[in-house]
Amino acid sequence: MYRAWGIGLLLLSVVAAAAAAGAPAFGASAADSGEQGAAVRLAVRAPSMEDADAFTGALRALGGDSLRLVEQDADLVLALGEQAFRDALAADGPPVLGLAVPRRAADQLITNHCRCGAIWQGVPLDTQLALLRALLPEARRIGILRAPHSVWRSVPPAPPGLTLEAVTVPQPARLGALLRRHLPNWDALLLPEDGTLFDGGAARLVLLTSYRQRVPVVGPDGAYVRAGSVASARVLVKDLAAAALDAVHAHRRLGRWPAAGFAGHYSLAINEHVAGAYDLDPVERAPLERLLEATP
Repeated sequence: MYRAWGIGLLLLSVVAAAAAAGAPAFGASAADSGEQGAAVRLAVRAPSMEDADAFTGALRALGGDSLRLVEQDADLVLALGEQAFRDALAADGPPVLGLAVPRRAADQLITNHCRCGAIWQGVPLDTQLALLRALLPEARRIGILRAPHSVWRSVPPAPPGLTLEAVTVPQPARLGALLRRHLPNWDALLLPEDGTLFDGGAARLVLLTSYRQRVPVVGPDGAYVRAGSVASARVLVKDLAAAALDAVHAHRRLGRWPAAGFAGHYSLAINEHVAGAYDLDPVERAPLERLLEATP
């Protein structure tokens, strides 16, 4: 199914999530051109000044002249990451939207008594599966590795001609043994974003083991693609800003945040060298990017 590739696979460390304590606050007034009324005032909480600058810059780029920075009197708060979300909730201020929050944490923090919502960290299984099918049309047996509390809670029915096998890894120490047991039965491997199960050390284990067995990996994020995954849908800052604006506009219409879920905006990451190892070169990005644009 794939040709051998004679050069070694370069593995890079997966970037760890930054600590979110002591988050700076910024604000912006956002006006939706499709809605009437005064601009909503947004405060942004972020793990660092750099994160806050990048995110507010993306908001400005999407909103154009309708966005301006303010320092107080926010109507809504946007909190980047789990810790910033927790801190914003503890402040007991305006309604809060957590962004890139692990699903398990969101489940714990969003209660009937909080005026809060969340956009989960990661990319939906359906989106990564669509990308895999476009890249690897010959793959028929697709494996999925996930933690007990994965953001991918359920596995949809397999499309005709495909087999989806989800294997739960009860603890990180079992990852190697489960890889060696199941990889020979799979044509490709899908990974969800999970900072606990698929950290930097796991990246080397997963990618080297799968490469030796000639099983390409799709997902979970851009860091894994740089390390040796074939490709992944990922959520960049601009995607997260677009998702936040969608949620803000929904809040203006409904008076509440939409149900917690994925961002709905995704970007493409491809490792061209690894793609060549599996006879996928040259990879045309445009059709794959259109595919991601069409996913919810």
